[in-house]
Amino acid sequence: MTKKKKADDLAALKARDRQVYRLKISLAGVHPPIWRRLEVYAGMEMDSLAAAIDAVFGWSGDHMGEFDIKGRRIGDGTDWCLEDPHAAENELRRIRKRARSPLANEQKAQSALELLSSLKAKLQEQSAPAEAAGDPNVPALWELVPRVRTKFIYIYDFGDDWEHVIEVEKILAPETGVRYPRCTDGARADPIEDCGGVWGYEELVEAVGNPKHERYADLEDWGLEKWNPEQFSTEETDRKLAKVFRRK
Repeated sequence: MTKKKKADDLAALKARDRQVYRLKISLAGVHPPIWRRLEVYAGMEMDSLAAAIDAVFGWSGDHMGEFDIKGRRIGDGTDWCLEDPHAAENELRRIRKRARSPLANEQKAQSALELLSSLKAKLQEQSAPAEAAGDPNVPALWELVPRVRTKFIYIYDFGDDWEHVIEVEKILAPETGVRYPRCTDGARADPIEDCGGVWGYEELVEAVGNPKHERYADLEDWGLEKWNPEQFSTEETDRKLAKVFRRK
C-alpha cells in the first residue's frame, strides 16, 4: 500500500468519525413516552455513548449497562469489547466433528483434540466472572450501527431493566461552531433511579399529589413531593450532558 493510499484511507476514516448521528432514544414501556434526541459524532466510542445516554436521562451511572445490537451485546459486562457469542461454540463443534471422523488420520485427530482442549479452556475463561478491566479497543458507533433507521437497545440497571430504544434518524455533516454531543429535544422529566423500573415509575406518577397513595412516602423520602413528571427542559438536559463531557 502506497503512502498516498494510507493517507487517503486515514482521511476517509477521520471524515466518517466526524459525521453526526441524530439519535432518538425512548424508554420502552413508558406512556406517555419519555424520550430524548441526541446528536453525537459517528466516531463516539460505545462506552461514551452509554455515558451520554445516562446523562440525558438523569441516570447516575452507578449501575451496569449494555447495548444489544441485533443480538450482539457490548457493555460493562464485556469490558466494552464486542465478540460473537457463538464463535467459540461453533468452532468447538467443528473440531469435535473433525476429531471423531473415521477418515481422520492419527496425527490430524491428535491435533484436533489438542485444539478442542484449548477451546474448552477458553470457553471456561469466558464464562468466569470478569476481572479487572484492561484497556480494550472499544468500537465506535458507526462501526456497529452504519445505517440510518437502524434500531438498537441500551439497557441500564440489570435490576430495574430500563430499556432504551435507540433509532438512527439521520446521519449528518457537523454544523460549524457546534460542540457535540448535544441534546436537541425531548419530552417528560427524567425517570427516578432505583424506583422499581417501569412499574415502580408508574406507581410514583400516580402518587404525585396524593398523600394517601402507598408510594407517596417514597416521594417524601427522596424529596420529590413537588416532582412534575411532565416537565422537561432541553437546555437543562444539554447542560448536564456538557458537564459530563466537559463541553463549553
